[in-house]
Parts: sequence; C-alpha cells; structure tokens
Amino acid sequence: MPPKRPRLSEDSQTEDGGEQQGNPTTASTGPRPHEEVWFSDGSIVLATDVHLYRVHKGMLAKYSRVLSDMFEFPTGNGNTDCWEGVPIVRMVGDSDKEISLLLKALYGMNLRDALREMALSEVTSLLSISSKYDFQDVRSDVVHHLQSLLPSTLEKYQASRIHEGVLVPRQLFDLLLAAVRCDVPLIIPALSYLCARIPLPRTVSLLHELPNECMERFLLGRDWLCGVSQIILKRSLRVTKTRRCGSSRCLEGFRALVEEKFPNNGPRFIFIFDVPERGILEGIRLEDREICGECAEKYTKMLKSSKNRVWNSLSKAFSLKTWKELGRSEPMGD
Repeated sequence: MPPKRPRLSEDSQTEDGGEQQGNPTTASTGPRPHEEVWFSDGSIVLATDVHLYRVHKGMLAKYSRVLSDMFEFPTGNGNTDCWEGVPIVRMVGDSDKEISLLLKALYGMNLRDALREMALSEVTSLLSISSKYDFQDVRSDVVHHLQSLLPSTLEKYQASRIHEGVLVPRQLFDLLLAAVRCDVPLIIPALSYLCARIPLPRTVSLLHELPNECMERFLLGRDWLCGVSQIILKRSLRVTKTRRCGSSRCLEGFRALVEEKFPNNGPRFIFIFDVPERGILEGIRLEDREICGECAEKYTKMLKSSKNRVWNSLSKAFSLKTWKELGRSEPMGD
C-alpha cells in the first residue's frame, strides 16, 4: 500500500480571521517563493516549511486523482491563508525536496532523462510523493527507471552495473522501505541483495526502520546468501576432480587462489553476484598456476550455473514469491 496521505491544510493562523491582502509570510520569517516553480498566473500556492510554489490547481487535479478529489471539497473555513488573493495549501508532512521534485516533474522536466541523473535519494523521494498523491504518470516513469536499475533477470542486473558503483547504505534502505510501502515488489529482490552486501554493523543501525515482517525476511535472506558464499568456496575446490585431470597441482593451484582472493583478514562473505565471471581465475594465466584448461572450464561453468540458480531463488528468499508472481514477464535464466 502507498504511504499514508498527509492532510492538506488551508487553515489561517491570522488573528483577524479575514483574508490576507498582502503576503502572510516573508523570506525572513517563513517559506519563500521558489525561484523556478512560481507562475504569476498560478491559481494555488503550495507551502512547505521552506518554499512556496505558485502553480495551477487544474494541472494538479488533472494528474493527481487524490488532489482532484481533495480540491472538490471546500474546507468549510472562511479563514484561509492567501498570497495576493491566491489560496495557500500547506503540504503538511511532505518535505520540500519531495514537493520540489514532483512539481518539476510536472512542469516541463524530461523526467525519463532527468531520472538517470538523479541521486538515488531523489528517486526515492519522487517514488514516495507520486505514490502518495497518485500521480500515475510520474510514478510510472519512476518505477520504470527503478526496474531498469534493479531488474528481475540476472543478465540485466549485470548489465546495469549498479553493483559496481558507490552506493550509500542509508539510501539503499530508504529505497527498500519505499518499495515496500509504495508496492513496487519487482525491485525488492535485487535491492535486498544490494542491502545484504552492507557490513552487518552498519546494517543493524538501519534495520529498525523496516516493518517487522520485512526485517525478518531480509535477515533470513541475508543469512541464506552468506551460506551460498560458503558453498561456492567449497565447490571451487571440488572442480579439480575431473576424469582427465589426476594432477594434485590443479587442486593446489585452486587452493592457493582461494587463499589469495579470500584472505582470513578480508570480508567474511563474498556475495555471489559480486564474483567476476571467471571467479578466482579472473586475470590469472592458467599455466602460471599449473591449472589445466579442463578444470578451469568446469569451474567457470559451475560458477555460472550457481549464479543462475541463486538468482532464480532470490525472489523467494526476499519476497516469498517467485519472480513470475512478482510480475516478471521475462523467461527464467538457464
């Protein structure tokens, strides 16, 4: 379900109870007009704790079913704040950043292009506010963008390269919470995987903001991924047992690489989708390690197969549903 919608307030705080002929607020005492989103022919002023936005009531009502319904019902209170005769609606409970992003998306911004340049925190804000007020066009573009960043297939996830960038833990968990509240289930598995990579001490400080059921699913899913990490390490040493390779040098070569790539003083777990395509053989000349081609091929095939199996189980681990049940239309990986 979308987040709870905050109330809109048009109640005046003036003493005389009448309409303000001048401006009820100044830059020094309260919100000030926004430099960009301020139209002289606007028919309503939206007020946050930072800015005033003079916009068009009809524009808001056209794209938001929630605001359209709200605007149809008068407040029943004659004491209304106004800015030069234009009524002020106070966006109680909404941040200035959310309102600014939403209005810029409505007024001329090429949203699909702009989303690619936005910080993850801004995308999260836009998802929350567009869902809250039912701006379907804006929400649709935001969800489409998020699904391209956090796709439902392994191939597209690897192509997005989101896991290779610098990701802020707080922003990831804020988006996870928004995805749950705003009902965007298809991004939750990949997003949960990114959150699971965060070191546990930092994770603990962020978990409390998630609903209890979501927190439980996340912790169980993370524990499952940690177990997968251990299984991959064990399988890395078993691939040398091929029919045509009876050399102990292959096994010793793999053992040495495991020690180098995963030292005791390194991270406790190496999450599977962070492992390169060739795993511990990435950047390695086989002849330098006395590893035969057959064992190397068996290892890379094992790794690819393991990634596909884990990805296909990722939705169940973090959402208790299959990818298809979450809404994926693409075929499963091999």
